[in-house]
Amino acid sequence: MENMSETYEVWLDRFRDALRSINMRVEDWQSIWSFDFGAEYEIGTDPDAAAMKANRFWWREQNRSLKQDCRLTPTCWLPRGHQGSCQPVDSDTQGAA
Repeated sequence: MENMSETYEVWLDRFRDALRSINMRVEDWQSIWSFDFGAEYEIGTDPDAAAMKANRFWWREQNRSLKQDCRLTPTCWLPRGHQGSCQPVDSDTQGAA
């Protein structure tokens, strides 16, 4: 069990590094909107992919709080009135819409 904990800590460090690389700190956003990064670890999500998913999750939550969330698809992280296709939080695509 101790080895699993160490592995999780390494994964979490890589997750945090990935967020920092896009100028986001987990400490800034997690206290506002809780992202379940533990679940991402459990299902084997790569830390970089989990960081991008967290980024999209936090954007969607911020847009919702400002009542500027996309109304076309409930899981879309883009703001209301965006151009192009909706992009769900769980999407692997990172292209601009």
